[in-house]
Amino acid sequence: MKAKRLNFHKVLNLSKTYMNRRGQAVQGYLYPVKTKKGRPRKYSDEIILTLLFLQVAWNLSFRDLEYFAVQIFGRENVPDFSTYYYRLKQLRPILLIDFLNFISRRLLGKYHKELRFLIIDGTGFKYDEIYPLKILRGKEIKEVKSHVKVVVLSVHLKNGKRFILTALPGESYASEVKLGKQILKWLNERGFTLRALKGKPFLGDKAYDSIEFIEDVVLAELNPYIKVKETVRKGIRSEIRLKCKKLVESDDTYRYRGLIESIFGEIKQDVGSYERTKSFHIAQLFVLAKFILFNLGVLFFVWMIFQTLSELL
Repeated sequence: MKAKRLNFHKVLNLSKTYMNRRGQAVQGYLYPVKTKKGRPRKYSDEIILTLLFLQVAWNLSFRDLEYFAVQIFGRENVPDFSTYYYRLKQLRPILLIDFLNFISRRLLGKYHKELRFLIIDGTGFKYDEIYPLKILRGKEIKEVKSHVKVVVLSVHLKNGKRFILTALPGESYASEVKLGKQILKWLNERGFTLRALKGKPFLGDKAYDSIEFIEDVVLAELNPYIKVKETVRKGIRSEIRLKCKKLVESDDTYRYRGLIESIFGEIKQDVGSYERTKSFHIAQLFVLAKFILFNLGVLFFVWMIFQTLSELL
């Protein structure tokens, strides 16, 4: 992943395609009542999205982003940094999650015959805010840097390629199981689980050893390769947890669970693991943008291959 190498004119075109096909509908759902007060927006949602991706890719401040973007898109097409920040505060994380899903659908369409397994895991991205760490009864023990917890579901192919199927952010120390259950709910309710995914191994570590979570995995018609907790004194009584144990021990599939860590490492090395903002809302947008940039790198590489082949033919 090299986010800085992306062609941001192509990113803008894709953002425009998304807004026309899905984004406007998502915005309409989020803001069902339109008021006639105020001036019409001068700058489109797609340029705001593209500026967000540009800012995250190059790790720019808001002032530096304005100068940088003007060189690429022209003064008349770029808002000043205060207008951009105002628009960013109005941007809902669900729009970026849906954009991420929009890209992953395209990648699924391309690679549906090459899918090998899925992996779920969580990671964190710090930002400029203090989080009061508490224990039982709300007693504060210390203050630590806040971070955005994000649970990611990745798809891995037979040829070693991988991309993000979807991701969901949460507050500091949010439950990975609860975030993971929401992801599985989306897979089941929105028809995201296509034929290509059905029956594929679904890998997760002990953090996802929850009967309800495993049941949701099975409901999505995926095979739960979930590492279950087991002690000498306390055996495994649940049938569905026993199924997980047998699947994990049946072959060497589970040993690839750590591959998702390489995605996290690549993203954090390329675009950073620290968000320069005190706003949890803005920090969520920055984090989601990083996973979108990862998928854009995969998608644009596919397009480049197709373009090269068409020129040769």
